[in-house]
Amino acid sequence: MQNQLMPYLIFPGTCRRALEFYNECTGGEVAFLQTFAESPLQIDEDHSELVFNAEFHIGPARFRASDNLPPHKLNQGDNFSLFLTFPDQERQKATYTKLAEGGQVIMPLEGPFGMLRDKFGIQWMLVFSPE
Repeated sequence: MQNQLMPYLIFPGTCRRALEFYNECTGGEVAFLQTFAESPLQIDEDHSELVFNAEFHIGPARFRASDNLPPHKLNQGDNFSLFLTFPDQERQKATYTKLAEGGQVIMPLEGPFGMLRDKFGIQWMLVFSPE
């Protein structure tokens, strides 16, 4: 088995909602999701249903995600971007439009490239890359 590099996204208690949103936008899927209650950690009931670990697939692309637990400070969105390529420009445009709803456009989708921050604070780079 070869090494895999996957982005790991940490959310301030909104991981489940973010994954549902990404499913709607990209047609991807949650491959697995484990709550803190299902984890080996001892967690209070207030945080037991937060996401301990999840994996999301968009075609062959994958990323992991979880919720942050207090008292750890979370500086979301500024330290990484998700880089997503598209062989079909229409699908790129549709995905960009959906992800931009409620978010912030950083670079408008012009030609093969656009960049935005979605409503959950995650930065995306969407690239048209014909095969």
